Amino acid sequence: MNKTKKFAKKRLMFIPTEDYNFLAYNLLIFLDEMKCYNEQTRFKDFRKVAYLIDFISGSSDLDEYEKFELSSIYLKAQLKKKLLSHLIITLQNKGYLDISLNTTHKTIELWLNKENIPKDFFDREKFKREISNIRKLKKDLKITKVSLLKKLVDDIFTNEGVSTWEI
Repeated sequence: MNKTKKFAKKRLMFIPTEDYNFLAYNLLIFLDEMKCYNEQTRFKDFRKVAYLIDFISGSSDLDEYEKFELSSIYLKAQLKKKLLSHLIITLQNKGYLDISLNTTHKTIELWLNKENIPKDFFDREKFKREISNIRKLKKDLKITKVSLLKKLVDDIFTNEGVSTWEI
C-alpha cells in the first residue's frame, strides 16, 4: 500500500474524541479555565469532564443539539470516563496533574501542576474556541469545581429528554 493510502486510512480510523492527545489538551485547558491549581482549588469528580468534552471542542450552545446528538454524546461519555481515568494517571505520572481520591464519592479529584506544563501550552490564541466554549458552559450551566455530576447530567441530557441511567 502506498503512503497516500496509508495516510488516508489512518485519517479515517482517527476519532478525535477518543484520542488521548485530544482528551489531554481539552482536560488541561478546562482545568486551567476552572483555576484548579492546588488541592484547595481542585476539580471534584473528573467524570464531569467526560460529558463536557464534546461541548468544549464543538459548540457550547446546547440549543444547537438535537435529542439524538445529545443521546450520542451521553453514550460516548460513558466510554470517555474510562479513557480519562487512564489519561489522568498518565498525566499525574508525568507531573502535569495532581490527584486525590474522594473515598466518600468514590471518584478522582484533580488539579494542574501548572509549573510543570510548558508555558506556551496555554496559548490563548491557539485554544480560543475551546476557552470561549468553556466560559460559556460555565456561565450557562453554572459549572463550578464542586458541581454535582447528577445535576450536570440532568441539565444537559435528562431535561432534554435523553434517557439516562443512575449515576
